[in-house]
Amino acid sequence: MDSISLFTILLAFAFPFAAMALEKHPKASSFFSAVVICYAIGIILGNIIPAYINTKLAEQLAGVSMLIALPLLLFSSRLKENWRLGGPGLFSYGLCIVAGLIATALTAWYFQDSQPEGWKAAGMLAGLYTGGTPNMLAIGIAVEAPSDFIVLLQSADIVGGGVYLLLLMTVIHPLLGRFLPSFKKADVEQLEEAEAVGKPAGVVPLLISVGIGASAAGLTYLFTGSLANSTLLILLLTTFSLGFSLMPKVSSMSNAYVQGEYFLLVFCVSIGLMANFRTMLSEGLPLLAFLLIAKFSLILLHWLFARFFKIDRDTVIISSVAALYGPVFIAQITSSIKNKRLLAPGIALSLLGLAIGNYLGIMVAYMAKWLFW
Repeated sequence: MDSISLFTILLAFAFPFAAMALEKHPKASSFFSAVVICYAIGIILGNIIPAYINTKLAEQLAGVSMLIALPLLLFSSRLKENWRLGGPGLFSYGLCIVAGLIATALTAWYFQDSQPEGWKAAGMLAGLYTGGTPNMLAIGIAVEAPSDFIVLLQSADIVGGGVYLLLLMTVIHPLLGRFLPSFKKADVEQLEEAEAVGKPAGVVPLLISVGIGASAAGLTYLFTGSLANSTLLILLLTTFSLGFSLMPKVSSMSNAYVQGEYFLLVFCVSIGLMANFRTMLSEGLPLLAFLLIAKFSLILLHWLFARFFKIDRDTVIISSVAALYGPVFIAQITSSIKNKRLLAPGIALSLLGLAIGNYLGIMVAYMAKWLFW
Protein backbone atom coordinates (compact mmCIF):
# COMPACT_ATOMS: atom_id res chain seq x y z
CA MET A 1 0.00 0.00 0.00
CA ASP A 2 1.40 3.40 -0.99
CA SER A 3 1.80 6.28 1.48
CA ILE A 4 -1.06 8.33 -0.01
CA SER A 5 -3.56 5.50 0.46
CA LEU A 6 -2.29 4.86 3.98
CA PHE A 7 -2.67 8.56 4.87
CA THR A 8 -6.22 8.58 3.47
CA ILE A 9 -7.19 5.53 5.56
CA LEU A 10 -5.60 6.90 8.74
CA LEU A 11 -7.34 10.24 8.30
CA ALA A 12 -10.76 8.65 7.67
CA PHE A 13 -10.57 6.26 10.63
CA ALA A 14 -8.57 8.29 13.16
CA PHE A 15 -10.07 11.77 12.94
CA PRO A 16 -13.59 10.72 14.06
CA PHE A 17 -12.13 9.94 17.51
CA ALA A 18 -10.78 13.48 17.75
CA ALA A 19 -14.09 14.90 16.53
CA MET A 20 -16.06 12.99 19.17
CA ALA A 21 -13.67 14.23 21.86
CA LEU A 22 -14.02 17.83 20.65
CA GLU A 23 -17.82 17.52 20.61
CA LYS A 24 -17.83 16.50 24.28
CA HIS A 25 -15.51 19.31 25.37
CA PRO A 26 -17.36 21.61 27.82
CA LYS A 27 -16.32 24.74 25.94
CA ALA A 28 -17.34 23.45 22.51
CA SER A 29 -20.43 24.99 20.92
CA SER A 30 -23.33 22.56 20.48
CA PHE A 31 -23.60 23.76 16.87
CA PHE A 32 -20.23 22.19 16.04
CA SER A 33 -21.23 18.56 16.27
CA ALA A 34 -18.85 15.74 15.40
CA VAL A 35 -20.58 15.46 12.00
CA VAL A 36 -19.86 19.12 11.22
CA ILE A 37 -16.25 18.80 12.38
CA CYS A 38 -15.63 15.68 10.26
CA TYR A 39 -17.14 17.23 7.16
CA ALA A 40 -15.09 20.37 7.70
CA ILE A 41 -11.73 18.64 8.11
CA GLY A 42 -12.43 16.41 5.12
CA ILE A 43 -13.35 19.34 2.87
CA ILE A 44 -10.42 21.48 4.03
CA LEU A 45 -7.75 18.80 3.64
CA GLY A 46 -9.27 17.48 0.42
CA ASN A 47 -8.89 20.93 -1.16
CA ILE A 48 -5.65 22.11 0.48
CA ILE A 49 -3.60 18.95 -0.06
CA PRO A 50 -5.43 17.05 -2.84
CA ALA A 51 -2.16 15.44 -3.99
CA TYR A 52 -1.99 13.55 -0.68
CA ILE A 53 -5.55 12.20 -0.87
CA ASN A 54 -6.56 9.05 -2.74
CA THR A 55 -10.06 10.14 -3.77
CA LYS A 56 -10.92 6.77 -5.33
CA LEU A 57 -10.09 5.07 -2.03
CA ALA A 58 -12.02 7.75 -0.11
CA GLU A 59 -15.08 6.96 -2.24
CA GLN A 60 -14.74 3.26 -1.42
CA LEU A 61 -14.33 4.02 2.30
CA ALA A 62 -17.47 6.17 2.23
CA GLY A 63 -19.52 3.36 0.72
CA VAL A 64 -18.24 0.66 3.08
CA SER A 65 -18.59 2.83 6.19
CA MET A 66 -22.23 3.59 5.37
CA LEU A 67 -22.95 -0.12 4.84
CA ILE A 68 -21.61 -0.76 8.35
CA ALA A 69 -23.04 2.35 10.05
CA LEU A 70 -26.65 2.03 8.95
CA PRO A 71 -27.40 -1.37 10.58
CA LEU A 72 -25.66 -0.31 13.81
CA LEU A 73 -27.77 2.84 14.01
CA LEU A 74 -30.98 0.95 13.27
CA PHE A 75 -30.44 -1.83 15.82
CA SER A 76 -31.73 0.44 18.60
CA SER A 77 -34.85 1.61 16.73
CA ARG A 78 -37.11 -0.65 18.87
CA LEU A 79 -40.08 -0.49 16.51
CA LYS A 80 -42.51 -2.38 18.75
CA GLU A 81 -42.05 0.02 21.66
CA ASN A 82 -42.10 3.12 19.47
CA TRP A 83 -45.34 2.22 17.71
CA ARG A 84 -46.97 1.94 21.14
CA LEU A 85 -46.04 5.50 22.10
CA GLY A 86 -49.54 6.84 21.51
CA GLY A 87 -50.72 10.28 22.52
CA PRO A 88 -50.02 13.64 20.91
CA GLY A 89 -46.27 13.01 20.52
CA LEU A 90 -46.59 10.34 17.86
CA PHE A 91 -49.45 12.21 16.19
CA SER A 92 -47.47 15.45 16.06
CA TYR A 93 -44.47 13.59 14.69
CA GLY A 94 -46.66 12.06 11.98
CA LEU A 95 -47.94 15.52 11.05
CA CYS A 96 -44.35 16.74 10.81
CA ILE A 97 -43.52 13.91 8.39
CA VAL A 98 -46.60 14.72 6.28
CA ALA A 99 -45.57 18.38 6.25
CA GLY A 100 -42.08 17.34 5.16
CA LEU A 101 -43.35 15.23 2.30
CA ILE A 102 -45.59 18.06 1.07
CA ALA A 103 -42.86 20.69 1.45
CA THR A 104 -40.16 18.70 -0.36
CA ALA A 105 -42.54 17.74 -3.18
CA LEU A 106 -43.64 21.36 -3.72
CA THR A 107 -40.04 22.60 -3.59
CA ALA A 108 -39.02 19.98 -6.15
CA TRP A 109 -41.83 21.17 -8.42
CA TYR A 110 -40.77 24.80 -8.02
CA PHE A 111 -37.09 24.06 -8.82
CA GLN A 112 -37.67 21.49 -11.57
CA ASP A 113 -36.30 23.77 -14.31
CA SER A 114 -33.33 25.20 -12.41
CA GLN A 115 -32.16 22.07 -10.56
CA PRO A 116 -31.53 19.11 -12.92
CA GLU A 117 -30.95 16.81 -9.95
CA GLY A 118 -33.57 18.36 -7.72
CA TRP A 119 -35.38 15.03 -7.42
CA LYS A 120 -32.34 13.65 -5.62
CA ALA A 121 -32.33 16.64 -3.27
CA ALA A 122 -36.05 16.16 -2.60
CA GLY A 123 -35.56 12.53 -1.63
CA MET A 124 -32.53 13.25 0.54
CA LEU A 125 -34.36 16.08 2.32
CA ALA A 126 -37.45 13.93 2.87
CA GLY A 127 -35.20 11.42 4.63
CA LEU A 128 -33.40 14.16 6.53
CA TYR A 129 -36.72 15.59 7.73
CA THR A 130 -37.87 12.17 8.95
CA GLY A 131 -34.92 10.78 10.87
CA GLY A 132 -31.93 13.08 10.45
CA THR A 133 -28.50 13.08 8.79
CA PRO A 134 -27.97 9.27 8.55
CA ASN A 135 -31.09 8.96 6.40
CA MET A 136 -30.04 11.78 4.11
CA LEU A 137 -26.61 10.25 3.57
CA ALA A 138 -28.00 6.76 2.95
CA ILE A 139 -30.54 8.10 0.45
CA GLY A 140 -27.79 10.06 -1.28
CA ILE A 141 -26.03 6.76 -1.92
CA ALA A 142 -29.31 5.09 -2.94
CA VAL A 143 -30.08 7.70 -5.63
CA GLU A 144 -26.42 7.82 -6.72
CA ALA A 145 -25.95 11.47 -5.85
CA PRO A 146 -22.40 12.74 -6.57
CA SER A 147 -20.17 13.30 -3.54
CA ASP A 148 -20.07 17.07 -4.16
CA PHE A 149 -23.87 17.12 -4.23
CA ILE A 150 -24.09 15.29 -0.89
CA VAL A 151 -21.60 17.65 0.74
CA LEU A 152 -23.36 20.71 -0.69
CA LEU A 153 -26.72 19.62 0.64
CA GLN A 154 -25.24 18.75 4.03
CA SER A 155 -23.49 22.13 4.15
CA ALA A 156 -26.74 23.89 3.27
CA ASP A 157 -28.49 21.99 6.05
CA ILE A 158 -25.81 23.04 8.52
CA VAL A 159 -26.65 26.67 7.69
CA GLY A 160 -30.44 26.31 7.62
CA GLY A 161 -30.54 23.82 10.48
CA GLY A 162 -28.27 25.97 12.60
CA VAL A 163 -30.53 29.00 12.17
CA TYR A 164 -33.66 27.03 13.14
CA LEU A 165 -31.90 25.41 16.11
CA LEU A 166 -30.90 28.83 17.41
CA LEU A 167 -34.49 30.05 17.04
CA LEU A 168 -35.78 26.94 18.86
CA MET A 169 -33.59 27.72 21.84
CA THR A 170 -34.57 31.39 21.96
CA VAL A 171 -37.79 32.80 20.50
CA ILE A 172 -39.87 29.94 19.12
CA HIS A 173 -41.09 28.53 22.45
CA PRO A 174 -42.70 31.81 23.59
CA LEU A 175 -43.84 32.53 20.02
CA LEU A 176 -45.75 29.24 19.74
CA GLY A 177 -47.32 29.93 23.11
CA ARG A 178 -49.33 32.72 21.45
CA PHE A 179 -51.39 30.34 19.32
CA LEU A 180 -50.79 26.80 20.66
CA PRO A 181 -51.93 25.39 24.04
CA SER A 182 -49.45 24.86 26.86
CA PHE A 183 -48.07 21.47 27.74
CA LYS A 184 -49.99 19.30 30.22
CA LYS A 185 -48.27 16.52 32.11
CA ALA A 186 -51.22 14.20 31.57
CA ASP A 187 -50.61 14.37 27.83
CA VAL A 188 -47.46 12.25 28.00
CA GLU A 189 -47.46 8.56 28.74
CA GLN A 190 -44.78 7.50 31.21
CA LEU A 191 -42.14 5.75 29.15
CA GLU A 192 -38.77 4.33 29.86
CA GLU A 193 -36.02 6.11 28.00
CA ALA A 194 -35.86 4.74 24.50
CA GLU A 195 -32.12 4.35 24.39
CA ALA A 196 -30.78 0.84 24.61
CA VAL A 197 -30.15 -0.25 28.20
CA GLY A 198 -28.47 -3.63 27.76
CA LYS A 199 -24.89 -4.50 28.54
CA PRO A 200 -22.13 -3.55 26.12
CA ALA A 201 -21.68 -6.32 23.56
CA GLY A 202 -18.10 -5.69 22.41
CA VAL A 203 -17.61 -6.30 18.70
CA VAL A 204 -20.77 -8.39 18.32
CA PRO A 205 -22.88 -5.51 16.90
CA LEU A 206 -20.10 -4.72 14.43
CA LEU A 207 -19.87 -8.34 13.27
CA ILE A 208 -23.64 -8.55 12.80
CA SER A 209 -23.59 -5.27 10.87
CA VAL A 210 -20.82 -6.50 8.57
CA GLY A 211 -22.80 -9.69 7.96
CA ILE A 212 -25.94 -7.71 7.08
CA GLY A 213 -23.99 -5.46 4.73
CA ALA A 214 -22.41 -8.46 2.99
CA SER A 215 -25.82 -10.15 2.67
CA ALA A 216 -27.44 -7.04 1.19
CA ALA A 217 -24.55 -6.59 -1.26
CA GLY A 218 -24.65 -10.27 -2.20
CA LEU A 219 -28.39 -10.24 -2.91
CA THR A 220 -28.08 -7.02 -4.90
CA TYR A 221 -25.43 -8.65 -7.05
CA LEU A 222 -27.52 -11.82 -7.37
CA PHE A 223 -30.64 -9.91 -8.49
CA THR A 224 -29.00 -7.37 -10.79
CA GLY A 225 -25.63 -8.83 -11.79
CA SER A 226 -23.71 -5.92 -10.24
CA LEU A 227 -23.57 -3.63 -7.20
CA ALA A 228 -24.52 -0.56 -9.23
CA ASN A 229 -28.16 -0.59 -8.06
CA SER A 230 -27.63 1.47 -4.90
CA THR A 231 -31.38 1.89 -4.32
CA LEU A 232 -31.93 -1.86 -3.95
CA LEU A 233 -28.81 -2.17 -1.80
CA ILE A 234 -29.95 0.49 0.70
CA LEU A 235 -33.52 -0.87 0.83
CA LEU A 236 -32.24 -4.41 1.54
CA LEU A 237 -29.79 -3.09 4.12
CA THR A 238 -32.52 -1.12 5.90
CA THR A 239 -35.00 -4.00 5.86
CA PHE A 240 -32.51 -6.57 7.16
CA SER A 241 -31.34 -4.19 9.89
CA LEU A 242 -34.89 -3.51 11.07
CA GLY A 243 -35.55 -7.25 11.10
CA PHE A 244 -32.59 -7.77 13.44
CA SER A 245 -33.72 -4.82 15.60
CA LEU A 246 -36.86 -6.82 16.47
CA MET A 247 -34.64 -9.30 18.34
CA PRO A 248 -34.36 -8.21 22.01
CA LYS A 249 -30.73 -9.34 22.28
CA VAL A 250 -29.81 -7.13 19.33
CA SER A 251 -31.89 -4.06 20.21
CA SER A 252 -30.50 -4.03 23.77
CA MET A 253 -26.83 -3.87 22.77
CA SER A 254 -26.00 -0.50 24.25
CA ASN A 255 -22.83 0.15 22.26
CA ALA A 256 -24.33 -0.52 18.82
CA TYR A 257 -25.50 3.07 18.31
CA VAL A 258 -22.14 4.48 19.42
CA GLN A 259 -20.32 2.22 16.97
CA GLY A 260 -22.77 3.30 14.26
CA GLU A 261 -22.06 6.96 14.98
CA TYR A 262 -18.34 6.30 14.61
CA PHE A 263 -18.70 4.75 11.15
CA LEU A 264 -21.06 7.58 10.18
CA LEU A 265 -18.23 9.98 11.02
CA VAL A 266 -15.83 7.91 8.90
CA PHE A 267 -18.30 8.41 6.05
CA CYS A 268 -18.38 12.18 6.69
CA VAL A 269 -14.58 12.51 6.59
CA SER A 270 -14.34 10.33 3.46
CA ILE A 271 -17.06 12.16 1.56
CA GLY A 272 -15.58 15.50 2.60
CA LEU A 273 -12.21 14.51 1.13
CA MET A 274 -13.88 14.23 -2.28
CA ALA A 275 -15.58 17.64 -2.16
CA ASN A 276 -14.49 20.34 -4.56
CA PHE A 277 -14.49 24.01 -3.45
CA ARG A 278 -15.17 25.28 -6.97
CA THR A 279 -18.29 23.14 -7.29
CA MET A 280 -19.44 24.18 -3.83
CA LEU A 281 -19.09 27.88 -4.64
CA SER A 282 -20.77 27.65 -8.04
CA GLU A 283 -23.66 25.36 -7.06
CA GLY A 284 -24.01 25.92 -3.31
CA LEU A 285 -26.38 28.89 -3.31
CA PRO A 286 -29.12 27.25 -5.45
CA LEU A 287 -29.09 24.18 -3.21
CA LEU A 288 -29.16 26.40 -0.12
CA ALA A 289 -32.27 28.12 -1.51
CA PHE A 290 -33.82 24.71 -2.27
CA LEU A 291 -33.20 23.53 1.27
CA LEU A 292 -34.32 26.71 3.03
CA ILE A 293 -37.61 26.82 1.13
CA ALA A 294 -38.27 23.14 1.87
CA LYS A 295 -37.29 23.39 5.55
CA PHE A 296 -39.24 26.51 6.47
CA SER A 297 -42.26 25.43 4.42
CA LEU A 298 -42.24 22.21 6.44
CA ILE A 299 -42.02 24.12 9.72
CA LEU A 300 -44.91 26.45 8.86
CA LEU A 301 -47.09 23.57 7.67
CA HIS A 302 -46.37 21.65 10.86
CA TRP A 303 -47.37 24.64 12.97
CA LEU A 304 -50.58 25.07 10.99
CA PHE A 305 -51.43 21.39 11.47
CA ALA A 306 -50.68 21.70 15.18
CA ARG A 307 -52.94 24.75 15.43
CA PHE A 308 -55.77 22.91 13.69
CA PHE A 309 -55.46 19.82 15.91
CA LYS A 310 -54.71 21.85 19.08
CA ILE A 311 -51.41 20.14 19.91
CA ASP A 312 -49.40 21.77 22.70
CA ARG A 313 -46.30 23.77 21.87
CA ASP A 314 -43.77 21.59 23.76
CA THR A 315 -44.88 18.45 21.92
CA VAL A 316 -44.73 20.29 18.60
CA ILE A 317 -41.18 21.48 19.27
CA ILE A 318 -39.86 18.09 20.40
CA SER A 319 -41.52 16.17 17.55
CA SER A 320 -40.03 18.71 15.12
CA VAL A 321 -36.55 18.26 16.60
CA ALA A 322 -36.95 14.46 16.47
CA ALA A 323 -37.79 14.64 12.76
CA LEU A 324 -35.32 17.30 11.65
CA TYR A 325 -32.30 16.50 13.80
CA GLY A 326 -32.59 12.96 15.14
CA PRO A 327 -31.79 12.05 18.75
CA VAL A 328 -28.68 14.25 19.02
CA PHE A 329 -30.39 17.49 20.10
CA ILE A 330 -33.41 16.13 22.00
CA ALA A 331 -31.80 16.54 25.43
CA GLN A 332 -30.58 20.03 24.60
CA ILE A 333 -34.01 21.25 23.48
CA THR A 334 -35.94 19.62 26.36
CA SER A 335 -33.56 21.46 28.66
CA SER A 336 -34.03 24.80 26.90
CA ILE A 337 -37.85 24.56 27.06
CA LYS A 338 -37.61 23.22 30.64
CA ASN A 339 -39.57 20.02 29.97
CA LYS A 340 -37.57 16.87 30.76
CA ARG A 341 -40.77 14.80 30.59
CA LEU A 342 -40.47 14.79 26.80
CA LEU A 343 -36.88 13.51 26.71
CA ALA A 344 -37.70 9.79 26.43
CA PRO A 345 -40.59 10.17 23.95
CA GLY A 346 -38.46 12.52 21.84
CA ILE A 347 -35.61 10.01 21.61
CA ALA A 348 -38.06 7.22 20.80
CA LEU A 349 -39.65 9.25 17.99
CA SER A 350 -36.28 10.14 16.51
CA LEU A 351 -35.26 6.46 16.43
CA LEU A 352 -38.55 5.62 14.76
CA GLY A 353 -37.79 8.25 12.13
CA LEU A 354 -34.37 6.73 11.57
CA ALA A 355 -36.11 3.42 10.83
CA ILE A 356 -38.61 4.71 8.25
CA GLY A 357 -36.69 7.63 6.73
CA ASN A 358 -34.92 5.65 4.02
CA TYR A 359 -38.16 4.22 2.66
CA LEU A 360 -39.89 7.61 2.57
CA GLY A 361 -36.91 9.43 1.09
CA ILE A 362 -36.38 6.95 -1.73
CA MET A 363 -40.12 7.02 -2.46
CA VAL A 364 -40.16 10.83 -2.65
CA ALA A 365 -37.06 10.91 -4.88
CA TYR A 366 -38.43 8.60 -7.55
CA MET A 367 -41.94 10.05 -7.40
CA ALA A 368 -40.47 13.54 -7.92
CA LYS A 369 -38.33 12.26 -10.80
CA TRP A 370 -41.37 10.62 -12.41
CA LEU A 371 -43.61 13.68 -11.98
CA PHE A 372 -41.27 16.59 -12.60
CA TRP A 373 -38.12 15.41 -14.43
